[in-house]
Amino acid sequence: MTAARLRLLRLLSAGGATAVTALVLLHVLGTVVPLLSAVATGRLINDLSGAGPVAASAVAVVGLLFVDQTVWLVRDLVAGLVVTRVDGRLRATVRALTAGGLSLDVLESTGFGDRAARTVDNGRGLGRRRSPGAAAAGQLAVIFRMAGALGATVLLASYFPLLAVLLLAVSLVARMIVRRQWVGLIDTLDADLLGQRRLFHLSELAVSDAAKETRLYGLGHWLAMRFRAVGHATYGPAWRQLWTVLRRQWITLILVTGAAAAALAVPGRAALGGSLDAGQLVTCVLAAWAIFRITAMGPEAYDIEYGLRGSEAAAELVRAYGRKSGQLTAVPDRPPVVKFEDVVFRYPGEPRAVLDGLTLTLHPGETVAVVGENGAGKTTFVKLLGGLYRPTSGRITVDGTDLAELDVARWRRRLSVLFQDFVHYPMNLRDNVALAAPEFSGGDDAVREALERAGAGELLAGLPDGLDTSLWQRGAGGQDLSGGQWQRVALARTLYAATAGRRVLVLDEPTAHLDIRAEAEFHERVVQRVDGVTTVLISHRLSTVRPAGRIVLLSGGRVTEDGTHDELLALGGDYARFYTLQASAFGGPR
Repeated sequence: MTAARLRLLRLLSAGGATAVTALVLLHVLGTVVPLLSAVATGRLINDLSGAGPVAASAVAVVGLLFVDQTVWLVRDLVAGLVVTRVDGRLRATVRALTAGGLSLDVLESTGFGDRAARTVDNGRGLGRRRSPGAAAAGQLAVIFRMAGALGATVLLASYFPLLAVLLLAVSLVARMIVRRQWVGLIDTLDADLLGQRRLFHLSELAVSDAAKETRLYGLGHWLAMRFRAVGHATYGPAWRQLWTVLRRQWITLILVTGAAAAALAVPGRAALGGSLDAGQLVTCVLAAWAIFRITAMGPEAYDIEYGLRGSEAAAELVRAYGRKSGQLTAVPDRPPVVKFEDVVFRYPGEPRAVLDGLTLTLHPGETVAVVGENGAGKTTFVKLLGGLYRPTSGRITVDGTDLAELDVARWRRRLSVLFQDFVHYPMNLRDNVALAAPEFSGGDDAVREALERAGAGELLAGLPDGLDTSLWQRGAGGQDLSGGQWQRVALARTLYAATAGRRVLVLDEPTAHLDIRAEAEFHERVVQRVDGVTTVLISHRLSTVRPAGRIVLLSGGRVTEDGTHDELLALGGDYARFYTLQASAFGGPR
């Protein structure tokens, strides 16, 4: 535990040398001033009895009181600054880790989720936040509080040594008991982090993407009842334990009451016997009160235990998933040869393999269409290509190098992917397009060109503020788009990335929200005008992929047919059957 507390103190280095130095000096003043006040107050009492000049003693007491209150106010401000900086540094580290090269199977794992939850947990349920910065500042405060108690013990021991030692021992025992009782609540809360995440997702349903259906189907009452049930299941054990802790406070109450009685009785008896004057009596009582201050479990004591687990969780994330420099192969800038070599993949916890022996080569500069029935593994293929998951067995190579050995973050900067469930970013149109390649400085001309190539020229012309139009439907003044319009914006985002130098272009169901006319123009407007890249088209609408130079059919988790449209029709296999069915349904040509 001592090592953990030292790690907390080391976190303070992120708070800035000036701020941390100021905080330490303020704590030193906050420790010394109460002791000086006890002595000065005792002297003032004696001076009021005619033993000395009252004015000087009064000025000393008032001055020390002013300094004490000023230190208290300024210390909280400085501590808040240090806490914010420490938490900001830690959260930036975790954000960089999670937004980097980690695969989705890691991000979706329970172990990663629990650690991440402990790192950023806001303490909802007991009114505490899991702040490593607050824990570090709290540890510093406790150290000086202990130092103040030891100083007060020394002061009281100059009059009553045995009483001073007794009060310090009782105070430490009472603090230990209280700490053990209250800190045990954290273990109870940490036992059900999954429940806490469920509560978060339930609360999001009513105000996010499910808001329309929640209201349309009258799910408000059901949602409220479900939230209440999960809340009781998640926090019920902690609430029950809290009630148990409150009922056991009589133990510390007896200890502290007995010690307080002794702190008053012993000096009081000495004063009545004439061996202690009034000023010394006041000094002894104030010194005893300063010792008792360590029994109080202030917010910093709880913050230490709660935030300590957050900092440890963050450290575990960095140790387990932090990238080691110098171990990853660079990624070539030219269009690569990508090979899937007998790749098998199953999602964590799933017995069935989605891809089962997939072998496929993507040659530089070609346009390949990947088709198949729903569940054939087309989208999983894209996720593996992007390094979002790693194969269960087999391997994926880029110019002969295993993808697992590449710098995944750099590899992804060579990809431009339009997912089927693309994101509607709550920002203006310009940023919705340019986010695909933030490192590219093509300016507004490149954004407009990408929108034009995606067939969104009319959309741009009709927006009130052009590229500056906010597409945040929940924000004031924001404008939402239709499904087809969002599809064109997403296409423009992908094409903008290709212009920025992305060498592998992946389009997953790129015409799902487009009408028949727009779909017919898609290949000519988009695919044929992309030069110097390898293009992968994924679609269940075979009319979209018909012009592709090469079509592969996935079935049973592997490639079962591979060729041009005419070659696959002549083969008379599953592709020919699927195409004939779709053509007859829509009256299209064979």
